Amino acid sequence: MAKIRKVIALIMVAVMAVVMFAGCGGASKETGAANSTKAAVSTAAVSSTQQTDAPKEKVKLSFFLSQTGWGGEAVDPELMAEVEKVIEGKTNTDLEVIAPPQSSYNDKLNVVLASGDIPDIFAVRKAMDNIHVMASRGYTMPLDDLIKQAPEITSLVDQTYLDYLKVDGKLQGVPMYVPLSKFIWMRKDVMDANGVKLSETPTTDEFYNEMKKLVGKGVIPFTFAKFLDNLPFFFNPFGAYYGIGEKDGKYIDGFNTPEAKEALAYVAKLYKEKIWDQEFLTNENTTIRENLFSGKAASTLDYYNRYIYFCTEAENVKAPTEFVPIYELKGPKGQGGNLYEAIQDALCISSKSKNPDRALDVLKYYVYSEEGVKLRCLGVEGKHYTLENNIITPTEKAKNSGYKCDVNQFYLYYPKITDFGFKWSETIEKLIPLQVKFNEETNRHLGPKYSIPSNKSDLYNKNLSGYKKKIDEISSKIIMGSCSVDEGYKEYEAFWKSINGDGMLAELNK
Repeated sequence: MAKIRKVIALIMVAVMAVVMFAGCGGASKETGAANSTKAAVSTAAVSSTQQTDAPKEKVKLSFFLSQTGWGGEAVDPELMAEVEKVIEGKTNTDLEVIAPPQSSYNDKLNVVLASGDIPDIFAVRKAMDNIHVMASRGYTMPLDDLIKQAPEITSLVDQTYLDYLKVDGKLQGVPMYVPLSKFIWMRKDVMDANGVKLSETPTTDEFYNEMKKLVGKGVIPFTFAKFLDNLPFFFNPFGAYYGIGEKDGKYIDGFNTPEAKEALAYVAKLYKEKIWDQEFLTNENTTIRENLFSGKAASTLDYYNRYIYFCTEAENVKAPTEFVPIYELKGPKGQGGNLYEAIQDALCISSKSKNPDRALDVLKYYVYSEEGVKLRCLGVEGKHYTLENNIITPTEKAKNSGYKCDVNQFYLYYPKITDFGFKWSETIEKLIPLQVKFNEETNRHLGPKYSIPSNKSDLYNKNLSGYKKKIDEISSKIIMGSCSVDEGYKEYEAFWKSINGDGMLAELNK
């Protein structure tokens, strides 16, 4: 791996032209939002990554993970190295950590993989879409035999989610996070001031009528990010699916259905009447979050674990309020469900790794043990934080390096941690019970998620990127009113024909 940095500089431009896959950011029924896909194993079982037999020989491993994956997201190299040292000590390994910035992670990973110098461990974003690309190019090692020796993982991760990461029936990675979902968060102060009354599961008509009360009141009623793969929240109430879905045991073009057209017409109405953020096509995730906690917006769509974050950030900018969840919208036929993302990121082991069992040891410790997750989320005591009167306090060096001492991060991982060994601030301690309640409730409102069989259709593998880009393009035009629903779908049908969409479905349904 020593040559990786040179390789990146030499072939970045060439590779970006031919190797691209989507990334942004952040199935069946999930238990992940509450970190309880299965009953949490005991601390002793979770922490059993240390070897119980004869000591293993120290080996060299490379680990490719973005800067924000190391100790409370502090990007200071010295602080990242402190986390690296702990992992090495716990797993008897000599790690080379390659940690590009979050914003360029995908590009840098593509360069490294194409160079042939594949890291022993690397993360794949949007894994349900991209894992088959990694496998088909020979980058990943099947983990079926290794996973049998990892009760630390299989006792926590439901088999359904491992199945999502299979290609041609072979497991190609393990989830980095619990399955994720999103719903609408609303500011209670704005609701109360404008007489907005919404249940936790309003109908689409109720949502429209109540949110219209906020138009022209100096606040964005609903702010939305530019990532249109969040649209399924508004497709679910109409029984529609934003992409290739499944019906009666057959894969279908879920985007080209009467239900999908009805969903897009509904969103276009929200936009036209200024309920929907007029600037949504340029909004980053950071923008919509700041809009909400600052009081510039009344509501937004975001992850289930954001309650404490929104409350504390609102307090910091002197715009305190309660935040109310809207778990799903119910459509004309009673359908609904939140935005269910299932498996977003996965961790893979290189097909060229000389020590895959030791690479798995690193994953078992850093991602699937309580101790490792605390290290990932908090860093090293005395380096990243101190305990003053048993309350966690970031060090100055950590604070100046983007450190996030954030209880919300713990709700993204499988080990369910209830004993942190210290107290959070008094404010956070008061908010935790409600956050846990929201985590658990979101599991009762999951929208649909379909896993497309990898490598079953050459046309699907070839067309996936262009297909997703086209449905986003058509959707944005319809929403913004630059074309009608009928005009948009006329363009879409021509595109579908050009990629032999019917042939693609035929291959998927063989």
